[in-house]
Amino acid sequence: MKKGASRKVIPLRPQVEEDDRPRGKNKWLLLAGVFLVSFSLLSFEISLARVLSVMLYYHYVFMVISLALLGLGAGGIYVYLFRRHVPVGQNRFRSLSLSISLFSLSIPLSVIAMSRLVTGSLWFYGFFLFMPFFFAGVFLAGVFRAFPALSSVIYGVDLIGAALGSLGVVLALNMLGDMNTVLALGIITSIAALFYVIGTTQFALKKLLMPVGTFLVAASLLGINFFGSSIIDIPVGNNPTKELTNALKSNGATGTILETRWSAFGRTDLVSSGSNPEQMNLFIDGTSGTSMYRFGGDISRSEGAVNRLKTGFPGYLALSFLKEGEKDNALIIGPGGGRDVLLALMGDVGKITAVEVNQDLVDIVREYAWYNGGIYTDLENVTVYVDEGRNFLKSRSEKYDIIMLSLPITKTSRSVEGFSLTENFLFTSDSINDYLEHLTDEGRLIVVGHDPIEIMRLLSLSTSALNRKGVAEKTAMEQVYIVGSHHFPVFVLKKTPLETAEMVSIHQSIHELGYEPGLSYLPTIKLGGGTAHVAEAKFNECAMFFPPAIALSLGEIGLGDIRSALQEERLDISPVTDDSPFFYKFEAGIPQSVSLVFWASVVVLFLVIMAPIIYLKKRQISESKPKDKAGLDERLIRFVSLFSMLGVGFMLVEISTIQKFILFLGQPVLSVAVLLFSLMVGAGLGSIYSARFNTERLPRVLAFTALLVVSLLVAYAFSLSVILERLLGLPLAVRLLATVVMLLPPGFFMGFFFPSGIKLLKHAGMEEFVPWMWGLNGVASVAGSAATIVIAITSGFTEALLAGAAAYFIVFLVFFIPGNRSKEAVQM
Repeated sequence: MKKGASRKVIPLRPQVEEDDRPRGKNKWLLLAGVFLVSFSLLSFEISLARVLSVMLYYHYVFMVISLALLGLGAGGIYVYLFRRHVPVGQNRFRSLSLSISLFSLSIPLSVIAMSRLVTGSLWFYGFFLFMPFFFAGVFLAGVFRAFPALSSVIYGVDLIGAALGSLGVVLALNMLGDMNTVLALGIITSIAALFYVIGTTQFALKKLLMPVGTFLVAASLLGINFFGSSIIDIPVGNNPTKELTNALKSNGATGTILETRWSAFGRTDLVSSGSNPEQMNLFIDGTSGTSMYRFGGDISRSEGAVNRLKTGFPGYLALSFLKEGEKDNALIIGPGGGRDVLLALMGDVGKITAVEVNQDLVDIVREYAWYNGGIYTDLENVTVYVDEGRNFLKSRSEKYDIIMLSLPITKTSRSVEGFSLTENFLFTSDSINDYLEHLTDEGRLIVVGHDPIEIMRLLSLSTSALNRKGVAEKTAMEQVYIVGSHHFPVFVLKKTPLETAEMVSIHQSIHELGYEPGLSYLPTIKLGGGTAHVAEAKFNECAMFFPPAIALSLGEIGLGDIRSALQEERLDISPVTDDSPFFYKFEAGIPQSVSLVFWASVVVLFLVIMAPIIYLKKRQISESKPKDKAGLDERLIRFVSLFSMLGVGFMLVEISTIQKFILFLGQPVLSVAVLLFSLMVGAGLGSIYSARFNTERLPRVLAFTALLVVSLLVAYAFSLSVILERLLGLPLAVRLLATVVMLLPPGFFMGFFFPSGIKLLKHAGMEEFVPWMWGLNGVASVAGSAATIVIAITSGFTEALLAGAAAYFIVFLVFFIPGNRSKEAVQM
């Protein structure tokens, strides 16, 4: 065709009904391919979160995964703009087989490129990880365009495949490790490509070359990596923000990795120090370092590095002056390599209960009993549980003299969308209240932090929790003391006011041991002999505590004044809650990584909406069809609103709901897997069920269903926390069952809309827009993911869930409000 010549629109409806509705073997092979691709797609996303958590600082994982997920939407837009001709007959399966083969090949190649060609650029990682999702987007958009009449079944199988992928990847990561899991996913998707070629076309060698070649490449890589030399491994020691890098390379360090274990929780490394045989270190995802000490098993005869903890680690000071009756038992959350257990033993604590969330870490410490004196295996008064600490505490009625947390936060990504969410339940105003409820009358909470700003937020959380109990800030300061240190400051909150005699002893020890009096606060001991107004205080890490703490204890200022002053320094120590558990967000406002993803996704979403509209208008002008223009415009606005709101709304609901259930279930990895499984299986079943409604009834059914979803979400937003609190003491199996029962209904009804939208596009003769709507939905999902975090940080996950309800209310309006044109023009 010559440039500038008008062109007719090629009818995009299938020429043969059998093409639109494949039957028998072809139908089952089509669905099997969709299932395998969706299984691999979600498994790959979860695996990437684990890989990137080792390679990058955890906030950047969110950025890279979001950029990669934009590939799903981009694949749909590519199909709409550049692959306008729809293959017919068996050519459809050959085209889809090519897309799957490229997806299969790009999975291992993208990870190899990331691990081998390390540049440190986030855009580099984003580009290589964009490609697998792009090819997956091309495939799925092509499937929905080629077979719109089967959209309900296809989408249902798509979601059920993803649901099983969320469970299967946990098993694969635990059995194979991360890199081998990624390579295995390449094999699984190549099998789907083989299905489409072998099962749907006459045998021809050239048609088998691509899928067979892809299968052989993926299988060879897995075989070599699993049985032979490790051709794909995550580079460690290259990221200067990781503690593991410092242990291996910085300042002449001679550290050696003795053992590495992969699981769905993350990568755990045991590192020895050639210069210090008395201590080994364990790291989770290259950070969250914890020490394991050489110990003979008898605390009364401790020596070397263990004995030096008494004078070199500030955490011991909080235990050293306890009287009889104040140390009968202790709960240690996050004991890591066992340092806190040693501190408790040296402090003559009677019964010690330690709760560690990382099974691999506990297994390593147990297996190295010959080195650490059997601290987790051979001591009668020490019991170790593998569980999430807060969930363990809330599910038991026992009270403790001491609850101790020492550097417990694993600052790595645990969530599917890549932002660090699940670990911060340990430090919220709600958690402080739980700790107080589980302390004896003479009990105390001891927290060893990383730096002073963490201790300041702990002070903010504690006073907030006590305020809710009717304790004023000035009075609350009588229950708190702080041992100042630039590296390991200690925060102590006692259930009752502290005694002067103990404070005098600690004051003396702070000076004798060389800790920082200027960063310390001891009630009844006015170090420096004066007070300072907040305007005169220097809010930096050298002198931020002492003047404000003294002023607080005298009632001269309130914590609100301190927070306001820190806001001017772009620091945030406001209390965080279980509904917004971002303890480590010390940057005022929205974190830069989240803000960048949010605004970038909004801009991309705007372009994805506008670019095809502009293209379509130009095409309408060239084809001179003003008669149909008004009706088409109105229908497009409705479909654009529908698919964009479905993308945004589903992610708002998914992430918010997952966050609310994580504390209820405990184990973060198991929790996310079960929650994703429940929502997606429900949505998959709903999608399949929606096929029973004919297109004439469908708009009314969808309007009613949208209103039902809104009602469920609003009810969950206001009642879910109360329900989960009452069920928390039940056995894990019962809680898992309760989770599935509560999440299946909203998932079921949310599964109606996407396939029904595809079906309505077909009924309106608008199949050509299916790839565009797929791409729009994918980009909107990324925007919804970022919007969830933004809302959760500024307001809370309850508000994010209500925002999801608002998105589905817009979906209700799309189907409820009649059009302004004729029924034929606006039919949906």
